[in-house]
Amino acid sequence: MAEETSACPGCGLTLPISDWPVDRRTNASPACWQLYMRVVGHELAHLPQLGGLHQLTLDSYGAQHAGDQVPPIGTAFSLIGLHLALDERWSGNAVRAAHQHLAAGATTWPHFTPPARRGPFTIGDVAGSPTPEEHAQRVRAWAASVWQAWSAEHDRVREWSDQALSGAVRARLRSGK
Repeated sequence: MAEETSACPGCGLTLPISDWPVDRRTNASPACWQLYMRVVGHELAHLPQLGGLHQLTLDSYGAQHAGDQVPPIGTAFSLIGLHLALDERWSGNAVRAAHQHLAAGATTWPHFTPPARRGPFTIGDVAGSPTPEEHAQRVRAWAASVWQAWSAEHDRVREWSDQALSGAVRARLRSGK
């Protein structure tokens, strides 16, 4: 008898049905969320090699799983994180610092309309990477595909980033001070 599967509402990845509970605000199937947790665990187990990419994983997953149930802060953080990391080449620590800065100051979050297609790569393409180097390559390819899928919102994300993070704040956050 074939195993029952279901498609993730966020990324579309088809996986065996899982009995894991999941918060609907993640816009992920329980099996997809479980796979994401395995990938995060792998990154934490290889922190010296993969710690710098962990934020890129978080933001890629968040952007790919944006939806009506997801709080606007989640999608906004994911998109600005992808923009800063991929367009401006910020480190994971600097992106995390930008998130902290934004959370401390913002009271409203922009709404971004998710694309119909979220990119050809998913967490399933990252899971099971045989080496930390391969994992890093897969995360980068996945992140680039997710950010490209959001191309209709790039100008709005950049504009919001420029307004929310002044030149002096950007310099401080990037320097780690």
